[in-house]
Amino acid sequence: MKTNKNEYILLGFFALFGIIFIIIGIFLCVDVLNYENKEETIGVIEQISFHNENDGNTTYDIYVSYTIDQKEYQSVMHNYSSDFYEGKKITIYYDKDNPEMIGVKSLDLLVLIFPGLGLIFFSIGGIGLYRKFHRKKTTKKLKEQGIKIEAIYLKTIINTSYSINECHPYKIICEWIDPVDQKKYIYKSVNLWTDPEDIIRQKNIKTFPVYIDRKNKKKYVVDIEILN
Repeated sequence: MKTNKNEYILLGFFALFGIIFIIIGIFLCVDVLNYENKEETIGVIEQISFHNENDGNTTYDIYVSYTIDQKEYQSVMHNYSSDFYEGKKITIYYDKDNPEMIGVKSLDLLVLIFPGLGLIFFSIGGIGLYRKFHRKKTTKKLKEQGIKIEAIYLKTIINTSYSINECHPYKIICEWIDPVDQKKYIYKSVNLWTDPEDIIRQKNIKTFPVYIDRKNKKKYVVDIEILN
């Protein structure tokens, strides 16, 4: 019984999506947050217009007038803040080589959303993939160097804390009592995306092999190859 490959695809997508957003965010930050050739001045909001896009988003046009070296300018910027109103004086910057290019530094910081979202997506995907590959490595090590015991099959549960495409996986629950100190241990399998109960019933499976760490019985892997 195999685990769902969609997990790897989904986590890989999150990681890739995160990397793309980080790269785009870095380029945007370098371009937008570069104020080396820009100067600040005071502008007045003359008009605020907006129109709704087909995707439901609203686009704003902020008409700002300002004076540079006794010359009057009026330019449009698309950065919008909820505290904007017509007639309000705001601190803007302009490009020395092209005074009609204006912006607001505090609103430029919104570009940080791109690398920020990228880091979130990359963390979700990257950490998820790392855990899966680390678990594979740990499983291999436990099977090679750990102690094999037979744990009594108790039941199959639905793992409601995790889902893909609104589907929850299953987990096999086993119990083992250490013959030395009579201490009880509960072991859970990895996520299974097919209900194993029919196979367990057909094969009359009473126990599952569990490989445990020689120094720590709480480090383990439930061997589900018997279900194949």
